[in-house]
Amino acid sequence: MIKRYCLLLGATLCLAGCTISDDYYDRDVFIRTEGLELFGCYNTKDNLYVPTLQGNEFTIITNTRDYRNLVQGCNAAVDFRQFDLIIGQYWVQSNTEDIKYVYKKNRYNEYTLFVEFLQNRGGRARFVTYHALVPKLHPRDPVFVETIETYAW
Repeated sequence: MIKRYCLLLGATLCLAGCTISDDYYDRDVFIRTEGLELFGCYNTKDNLYVPTLQGNEFTIITNTRDYRNLVQGCNAAVDFRQFDLIIGQYWVQSNTEDIKYVYKKNRYNEYTLFVEFLQNRGGRARFVTYHALVPKLHPRDPVFVETIETYAW
């Protein structure tokens, strides 16, 4: 009788920790990104250029043919079977010292690339190119890019 009571009590305590409103699935999943520097490109913020972009825009390149036709400044041999390339440009007010990327997926399967431009006092206002190699996307997955400028002074 006591064994049955202890077993029932243990099962009740184990299940009491699980609730319907558990927020485990509400959390964002951070995903690792790579850069074209991995494939031999250098100074990509200044050397890469996509002539078809107008203003603060981005595009997603999913194959080698589009990469060769659209991207100028680096002829990297990217494996587009594993990666997609998110590349865009952003108007900055001064010299860009560094670019930081955070890429995440939320519970609705929406992907967001956060791009932070670290600025210093020098330079002039101009467009800077940003990019991130991300794991292969499904064609209908929504992708958003959010940009922010932070200043080093």
